[in-house]
Amino acid sequence: MGVTVFQSLPIVLVVLGLMLAAAALGTRLSSRIGVPTSLAFTAVGMMVGSQTDLRTRILDWDAAYAVGNVALALILFYGGLCTDVRRTRGVWGPSILLATVGVVGVTLATAGISWLLFPRIAWGEALLLGAVLGSTDAASVLQILGNERIAGRVRETVELESGLNDPMAFVLVAAFTTMALGGPFEAGAISHIAWEMLAGAAIGLAIGWASDLALAAFEEDSPEVYPVITVALALLSYGAASMAGASGLLAVFMTALTLGNSGDLPFRSTIVRFHASLAYLSQIVMFFALGVLVMPETLARPELISGGVLLAAAVAFVSRPVVVSAILLPLGFSRRETAAVAWLGLRGAVPIILMTIPMLSVEGAHEHDRLAAGFGLVFVCVVVGSIIPGSTVRWSLRLLRLRLPPPPRPSAMIELVTKTPLDTRMLMLVVQPGAPIEGKLLADARIPGEITVALLVRGPRTQRIRGDTRFEAGDEVAVSLPDRMIPVARQLFGDVHE
Repeated sequence: MGVTVFQSLPIVLVVLGLMLAAAALGTRLSSRIGVPTSLAFTAVGMMVGSQTDLRTRILDWDAAYAVGNVALALILFYGGLCTDVRRTRGVWGPSILLATVGVVGVTLATAGISWLLFPRIAWGEALLLGAVLGSTDAASVLQILGNERIAGRVRETVELESGLNDPMAFVLVAAFTTMALGGPFEAGAISHIAWEMLAGAAIGLAIGWASDLALAAFEEDSPEVYPVITVALALLSYGAASMAGASGLLAVFMTALTLGNSGDLPFRSTIVRFHASLAYLSQIVMFFALGVLVMPETLARPELISGGVLLAAAVAFVSRPVVVSAILLPLGFSRRETAAVAWLGLRGAVPIILMTIPMLSVEGAHEHDRLAAGFGLVFVCVVVGSIIPGSTVRWSLRLLRLRLPPPPRPSAMIELVTKTPLDTRMLMLVVQPGAPIEGKLLADARIPGEITVALLVRGPRTQRIRGDTRFEAGDEVAVSLPDRMIPVARQLFGDVHE
């Protein structure tokens, strides 16, 4: 009698549990070395994909497209929730240009380099390859930058661009797939691209606005219900926009952006934490799917390995820097900021979804094998492209004198989980040596009235704050304050590098 699903389930669960635990424990290492820990799941996927029977049972091109789109939608929803419109107010114009004109520019530049590097490739195939590699990856950007503190407008520009540019890459890949398969470029594709982008943004804003009103009136005091609702909104936004022929990914991002910047979002911290974990899990799924679909025998070709490395280097060192410089320098960005934005355009697992579009459209064994080789080339580019810029993030920011000292990390965390948003927030601050507040009694510290000192943590003990409490360097202090007073509080506690 063969092994049943019931009999094999325990070992499957053990393996999955170990893999997810390894990914979670590796997040700290990932932020240090600059390489997404989920990239390791590509190797796991390759081991599974090397077994042809398992590959066909687990994932095919149709399933990869569906799973990948859902995963990317959840990643972009988290990106939208975390995007503070107040912080990005001055970079919306540059970010939108990078996410639209910039993607087109990187696509054309990469296509030209591909055409020169690979003489046998047709121009339509080169354009398709450029479009697949044209956008940055929101999940990789959010994970690798992590708690890095960057001067200027670099972080806001890169994060906003990465949340907005995937839809443009999708419509370009769809448009160039016809050319790669031997057909002509249709002029109507330009108007179709404009419709997808504008309609997707409008639908996302409308759903976000309506959802904000509904959530504010929703009479439910259980915080665990709200993440389920926001996942439903992400799927609703994607589905509604796609049914209208618009960009579902852009609709998801705009819906989350509207909710994330609403003053009435209930249990905000609970929702954001849930979607952070869900986005990380989605990235793991995308890298795993990339590994399953790549054929190991294809990677055995030396010319494909060398070509993928060269192409990844060309994107990192030529295509993106040239295009980003042409867009940002005329807009008043400094040379250092421009160089940082260009270098931090991290690639991730998004090409797996993009490459499923032509693979689903191909007919005939010859064309399938040709595009499968292209998929192998993209695979090498993704792996190398995740390592080259990512592993040098800290070094490059220090070289450009844009990396600020890391913030003091208190050992304790405090947070109010409330349904009704408050006009203040709880913040843990560490008294730094030489801070204006060090050595002073609370009664003599001249703390503004809008800042309430709630609790002091000294070593393993908590202390009640009184007028005769003296602040010492290393004390962790919980304060309640409005957002506008955060810079004042940081100045008092010696955190002057914000």
